Amino acid sequence: MVALAVILAAVAIHVSVSRYKKIGAKAALTRGVVYVLLIGSLAGIYFVLSYAISKLLLYENIALGSSLEPIDVILAVVLAFLFQPIKKFFDTYTDKIFYRNECNFEDFSQGLSAILAQTTDLQLLLRRISSYIMREFKLEKVAFCIPSKGIYGRAGRRRYAVIEDDTRKIMQYYWKHYSFPEAIIAKDIKDKSLQKLFKLHKTAVAIPLMQQDREAGILFLGERKGRKYSRRNICILESVASELAISIQNALSVEEIKRLNDTLQRKIDESTKELRLTNRQLQRLDESKNEFISMASHQLRTPLTSIKGYLDMLLEGDLGRVSSTQKAVLREAFFSSERMVRLINDFLNVSRLQTGKFVIDKQKTDIAQIVKEEVALLKVVASQRSVKLKVKINKNIPEVKIDAEKIRQVILNMIDNAIYYSKPNKDVAISLSQKGGFIEFTVKDSGIGVPKAEQPNLFGKFFRGSNARRKRPDGTGVGLFLARKVILFHGGEIIFSSEEGKGSVFGFRIPAGKP
Repeated sequence: MVALAVILAAVAIHVSVSRYKKIGAKAALTRGVVYVLLIGSLAGIYFVLSYAISKLLLYENIALGSSLEPIDVILAVVLAFLFQPIKKFFDTYTDKIFYRNECNFEDFSQGLSAILAQTTDLQLLLRRISSYIMREFKLEKVAFCIPSKGIYGRAGRRRYAVIEDDTRKIMQYYWKHYSFPEAIIAKDIKDKSLQKLFKLHKTAVAIPLMQQDREAGILFLGERKGRKYSRRNICILESVASELAISIQNALSVEEIKRLNDTLQRKIDESTKELRLTNRQLQRLDESKNEFISMASHQLRTPLTSIKGYLDMLLEGDLGRVSSTQKAVLREAFFSSERMVRLINDFLNVSRLQTGKFVIDKQKTDIAQIVKEEVALLKVVASQRSVKLKVKINKNIPEVKIDAEKIRQVILNMIDNAIYYSKPNKDVAISLSQKGGFIEFTVKDSGIGVPKAEQPNLFGKFFRGSNARRKRPDGTGVGLFLARKVILFHGGEIIFSSEEGKGSVFGFRIPAGKP
């Protein structure tokens, strides 16, 4: 039995030395002791259990050399389950004995993972890691060198001043003599210039940090306080190199995103500032434009009113007899002056809308009479364009509270457009009716219509359809804009439908009020 135990112990130590020769004699001895204790424990358990089972089940003493095949199988299964727990138990306690003052890998790894999970700020992250490594391994100093960034996360008394050329020289040497994640140990360096570099910076160990062949940085470690690096220390540091590289790359990515965000925000702020300045300038220009339109319109309306009055006197014969040819010319001039007055009124109303001076003065009015008067006024224009006006006004249309002049302007504008854009020898149907609690006015023509794609913009300020601009180049695009505003101010809604080439329906619906 003694010989067997000695043989087993020798085999265990030989296996440990063969397996752990790269991490030093101390580690090999520790693992050898673990295997000796493990084998001894398992053998002891085997003999105790086999003896107990034989006494309990067979009620007789069994010699050690006897055959108990079923019992052997059962014990083999039991020992297989006990192997790992017993090994872990001896690993823990041998580590405490042999590495009493050394860093524990599991504890170190857990602490490092907790730090990596706390922040993505590169400076703060590397400063915390450096302090943690220096404390756990009792080092004089620790620092990270990040390519194109410089030194980060210094910890310790001595300051690092590693420059870009130094890191390039270290990496060139590394790829010739090492493979990741092996550490560069100062005492093992063959290159004299590199030895001087490590000595100059008081560096004992350098560990390049790589992620998918990309260099994330180099971890520089100073001497340990009062002791040397063990192979176990180096293995622990090498084992976390990939994790550190990933964290650095993530932090660099976050830093780049923040930098881009800051640049983008700065550009947005600058653009916003320019837009605000431009907007203020446009507002001032718009105010100047409105003031000019208002002033010009007022100045133009006075002489036009005089021209219109004199033309009316000539047509009535107040200034002498006028021939039929002269009367036709004077009538055309009169209607042109009327159109000019309406145009000036439109511009004045647009200006009032822009400056907030557009006022609706509602009075009880006979809207049916307004429609009749405007139709009578435009019949001459319709006959000149070979267009026939068909009027249908329902009986008993009640008086409604409206701004008579502004509603008159809307009615006039809609009928005038229908006449102008209608084809010759066609009818324009004008209708006024009461439907429920609303008064409804419509004008239906068979003219050029409005292109479907342009219909959503039709009631916008200064907007005109493309076919309307070709048909009537002198239009302004404010008539329908003002019409919609006037109707909305009356609590009503615009009626509109159109098909290009077949005609349109324009109109409005306003509340009839209480009977």
